[in-house]
Amino acid sequence: MPVLQVDFAEPFFSIDYVENEADYRVTRKSMIINLAEREQRSINLPGERFILPLKAAVVQNMVVTDLVRAFVVKDFERCDLDDPETVEAIKKNWKLLYDCSGIERHKGLPYYKSPKFCIGNGSGRMELNFCYVDKGGIPSGPHRDHDRDFDEVHAQIRGYGMMRVYDRDDNVHVRQELNMAPGIVHDKMYDSSGLYPWHEYKSVTPGVYCPIEIDR
Repeated sequence: MPVLQVDFAEPFFSIDYVENEADYRVTRKSMIINLAEREQRSINLPGERFILPLKAAVVQNMVVTDLVRAFVVKDFERCDLDDPETVEAIKKNWKLLYDCSGIERHKGLPYYKSPKFCIGNGSGRMELNFCYVDKGGIPSGPHRDHDRDFDEVHAQIRGYGMMRVYDRDDNVHVRQELNMAPGIVHDKMYDSSGLYPWHEYKSVTPGVYCPIEIDR
């Protein structure tokens, strides 16, 4: 399969979807997210380094090899979230989270979602999109259930955020905070049967993150 340039996050981010490529050259600083979760295949970097499935790395000026399934967010730092014009354009082009979900806990939150990009069908089908959060310190709301049966992790693209894990349905009994900087995909929170603890994304600064959903 040739490298496919996908447009769901343009003009703010340029992304290649790469599938079954022996090698891929990266020039400018870019983020590679390894999506080969079902295949359990790592992406190889020079110097006997690698990117595990559902993990990411920020790289530049190198050739990476054995890409079974990957996203490459090219020159991701060019999206300047300190530029008011860029921020206003994101808000104009992406939809408010509440408008997408209709979930009460999302009402009034400054979360903006890009369109989704889908990969495959049936078990292992993936849905990805980018989400911009306009302020720091804004939680998405504790939850365990989703709109369908999928495994999910999140990749931080710009800015800083965290995943918070709770012992119950509140914002008090925090069990764990998984801090996320650009290029970080947090560890899995779901178990082998797909059961989640109470959890939420929370922004630390304004930023962009990428939910990765994999149908069971």
